[in-house]
Amino acid sequence: MYQFEPQKDVPVHRGLVEIDIDIDAERYLIMHRRTLMVLMHAPVPASNIARVLVPFEHTNQHDLMVMILDDDNEYNMAGNDKVQAQLVDARTVNFNP
Repeated sequence: MYQFEPQKDVPVHRGLVEIDIDIDAERYLIMHRRTLMVLMHAPVPASNIARVLVPFEHTNQHDLMVMILDDDNEYNMAGNDKVQAQLVDARTVNFNP
């Protein structure tokens, strides 16, 4: 039997989207802007900072939309268009701020 394990010195390239979320927001959303495919839809973390790994191809294109949503209707949706993910080694990303 053979077992494949990636080499420890080979980086795992992914894109990182980091969102500093308003305290009044309840959810956030990351979408591909052309296909409208949802990459992440989740409640706001307790730290109000979300870090999401996305596929590598989003590191060299401005093809993401990031939105924060307020379910209490205190304000309208806020967002950013044409977002490019930061290139990172997925093994080293710290998800705890």
